[in-house]
Amino acid sequence: MRPVSGVPAIGSSRQAAGRLVPKRGGRLRTVAALVWPTLRATRISPLLAAGVVGAAIVTPPAVTGSVLPPDEHITLLRLVLACIGLGVTFALDDAAKPTTETLPVPAWLGALLRAVPAAVIGGACWAAALLVTRSGPETASLPYPDLTREAATVAAVAFLASAVGWRRSPRGIASPLAAPMLLLGMAVVALLPASVALLVGTGDGWNAAHDRWMYLLAGTLVATAGVLTARR
Repeated sequence: MRPVSGVPAIGSSRQAAGRLVPKRGGRLRTVAALVWPTLRATRISPLLAAGVVGAAIVTPPAVTGSVLPPDEHITLLRLVLACIGLGVTFALDDAAKPTTETLPVPAWLGALLRAVPAAVIGGACWAAALLVTRSGPETASLPYPDLTREAATVAAVAFLASAVGWRRSPRGIASPLAAPMLLLGMAVVALLPASVALLVGTGDGWNAAHDRWMYLLAGTLVATAGVLTARR
């Protein structure tokens, strides 16, 4: 029996589908080929500039030998993490988005690849700020692990804002939406009432506030995974 004119046979349709959907080995080779171009295209210059500004914020007390109260050092470090967060909002800027949407790899994989250099450079900037701060004898007892948790949370929120901006931008330029979102979030955090405050000083409310930081970090990671893996 001959196939109806204009309608492909079932076998030929399956063969064509097989050619369009790459096998696992082919997909792995595609992913490997995309690693270096994706890393090279990641915008790291804003994050580097933010790191320089952060280092400049904490340097004057160390250079001049000024002795500041612990809470003032914490405030300076929070300004540093805010700068780093703003730098992270540029991580997903991708002017090539219209041409990469047809690649046979999930969108979240490209975002994950871009997150790697952002995490490395942001972490290095934060570590440099901590080293400068620790140069003073009065800063040895600062709660650096808790402050690092704050920095990780702000960076995660910045990346989430960048993911939302990347999803909503047809051209893939996320920062014009992500940076204002992060700044608005910081303003909201600064105005929280004392019972749920996050930006607290050293004292009785410190541990409770950093439990809230941990919850915020976990929720942000879950939300980011949802935004990046959601079907468009």
